[in-house]
Amino acid sequence: MKRPSKHETLDLVEIRRQITALRSRHSENLRITHLLNKLFINIAYLSEPESAAHAKQLREAFARTMADIGKRVTENARKPSGKANK
Repeated sequence: MKRPSKHETLDLVEIRRQITALRSRHSENLRITHLLNKLFINIAYLSEPESAAHAKQLREAFARTMADIGKRVTENARKPSGKANK
């Protein structure tokens, strides 16, 4: 997943594409889908950030969400699958 640098303009269309792809990849995990949907809702109405401070806030929200998803994916990988026990 590409993360925008602090010096390039915030491409909300690209972020939406990344969120959609990640949401599709993890569609079976409702916790991850929920996090991505929340982020999607926060940027859905925007065509561009309102200011530099707003762009910074959006970048930070994107980074926090990606970190939280990475943590949850790692936690899920460590848990034994319930399917193996059936």
